Amino acid sequence: MKTLSTALREAGFSGRLSEGEPLSQHCSLRVGGPAALYAEPEEMRDLETLLSALGERDLPWMILGGGTNVLFPDGGYPGCVVRLQGSFREFDVDEEGEVDAGAGAATQVLFAAAARIGLTGMEFAAGIPGTLGGAVRMNAGTGTGSIADVVQRIQILKGGILSWKEREELAFAYRRLTLSPGSVITRVNLKLARDDARAVLARGNRIMEGRRSSQPLELPSAGCWFLNPRDDSAGRLIEKAGLKGRRIGGAEVSAVHANFLVNVGGAASSDFIELAEEIRTAVRKKFGILLEEEVQVVQG
Repeated sequence: MKTLSTALREAGFSGRLSEGEPLSQHCSLRVGGPAALYAEPEEMRDLETLLSALGERDLPWMILGGGTNVLFPDGGYPGCVVRLQGSFREFDVDEEGEVDAGAGAATQVLFAAAARIGLTGMEFAAGIPGTLGGAVRMNAGTGTGSIADVVQRIQILKGGILSWKEREELAFAYRRLTLSPGSVITRVNLKLARDDARAVLARGNRIMEGRRSSQPLELPSAGCWFLNPRDDSAGRLIEKAGLKGRRIGGAEVSAVHANFLVNVGGAASSDFIELAEEIRTAVRKKFGILLEEEVQVVQG
């Protein structure tokens, strides 16, 4: 019987394929076992071919953006991890503020390109690693704004059908966008506003400096682990629960920012899961608040 990789090549898949790819190489936490298959579609035809083949074999799959907000299991992933490359990373920004970008475009690169020609609306992305599709899927942002503020429409591939959804059709919420299962964001249109380029860059630099001074950027992490409860801060609650510096295995609650769980060396996925559960239990016991994870915890 042909392997899936062989069948994909014969069907014309042109991107990278790897069986048993270590997922620790593809996430900012640097943990996780192998994926049964890792695929990098270079163009829409690749993605359509891949998803069709996976559907025929009833294999699970997931789209991986920049890998900065995800925890993979130690035992790996039994299906296909898909990372959009090639044409999916391309984008165009015009001076009137219209942005057409592939879902694989890097948010930091997009912010820099827009800022250079005096476009505002992407400052929140300064210093945030990841891809545009991932940013839209999780409605990435800060206290200064979020991607939902500038999205005009998104292109979705589902069941072999490409379609566009307008802004008013999109169910954005705090740090999430609800889409039907099996939907893949492939392109995004944004609308930015005109401003002075120096002012935009200055705001972006201030945001990046704020991150450098308040976040443990020198250690592997997945960013903020928990969503902020309404009118409160997850970091404040974790700190007040006395958990700063708490360590299980190689996973530690950062002494710099308590909502960052960092890999201090040799951490396993199970260390982070156990530490996160301890945090939830302690915060609920002390404050009566159940923290919800912002990080996507992938099931093996």
